[in-house]
Amino acid sequence: MKRLVVVGGGNAGTLIANLLAGKLEITVIEPNEYHTYQPGLVDYITGEVDETKIQMPTRLLLKPSVKWVRAKATKIIPEDRAVVAEDGKTYEGDYLVIAIGGQNKDIYNLKGYHGIDDSKIIRNEVLNPRGKNFVIGSLPGIIKCPAAPWELSFLIKRKYPDANVSVIVPAKQPPPLQVSMSNMFNKKANELGIKVYKGFVIEEVNHNERYVVSTEGDKINFDHLIIDTPISTNFPEFADKSGLIPVDKSTLVYRDGVFVVGDANNTPTPKTGAAAHFQAEVVVNNILAEIEGNRSKESYDGTAMCAVYSGPNEGMLVWLNYEKSKALGPTSIYRYMKKAFTSLYWASLSGGVDFVLKPLVESVRKN
Repeated sequence: MKRLVVVGGGNAGTLIANLLAGKLEITVIEPNEYHTYQPGLVDYITGEVDETKIQMPTRLLLKPSVKWVRAKATKIIPEDRAVVAEDGKTYEGDYLVIAIGGQNKDIYNLKGYHGIDDSKIIRNEVLNPRGKNFVIGSLPGIIKCPAAPWELSFLIKRKYPDANVSVIVPAKQPPPLQVSMSNMFNKKANELGIKVYKGFVIEEVNHNERYVVSTEGDKINFDHLIIDTPISTNFPEFADKSGLIPVDKSTLVYRDGVFVVGDANNTPTPKTGAAAHFQAEVVVNNILAEIEGNRSKESYDGTAMCAVYSGPNEGMLVWLNYEKSKALGPTSIYRYMKKAFTSLYWASLSGGVDFVLKPLVESVRKN
């Protein structure tokens, strides 16, 4: 039986391991005891759910035949399709999938909010505010989800209508594929009384006196500062200038027999869970095409999608691929979709909701 080593037990890594379980001998190298549903962290930060709704034990999410090595990968050897773990052991396969995610850089003592530990700190501030001035945004670079700062600002403004909520956006103009999303979010921000600062690139953060200053000298005071930082890979020796690992954007291939999926790769698409999911399915299909020889290989077209809360009874949907994008809503349907997926996510890690997900994506793409 062919062997597969998967580095990382997040969204894409878990899905690949589960879909190929029983067809290959699979080893997953993942240090975390619990798997976190990252899109649910906005619910957690604003007090809508507790940890039990957005975390599950890693072992329970992997099929029994999948070997789980609870350790960090300390070295990746692509030419041998091998990984050295912190226990000193080397795990080698016929195929290697690198699904290590992207790690938030620590800049100006800001670390993002895509991990449970950092989110706990922000949750405590949001639920026990010291003041009314919330400044939310991102630093320049590739962030995990361009919609996340907007979504968090909408939720905080709804939670505290009297709060002064500001969104800072580093780019003066969004990239072409994000124009429809940007227009929709700006319109909602205006309706809610959220102030938007476009082209605000942070140059200084004074945590003691609570203000930020832009490269152009603009100053904003804050009581609470929630800033997403850019991501990079923990293995910079394989990264390109983006800080992530370069792949063929259609096949996710780094080199023969080695795939990089999800946040870790440099594909020009937002780093959403949906993108990781669809990339994982392409990799699974193409590995099976080589092993079984009874199916055609597929290409990843850049499809990514996310539902975003925009109010207590409404949500928005953003969809895009490498060629075009759409921003839909707000409607109650998309809010329900976002809320429901907090539970459905766990089934998605075994491909269990694709009968709903794939028709939905195809419907949005066509309409």
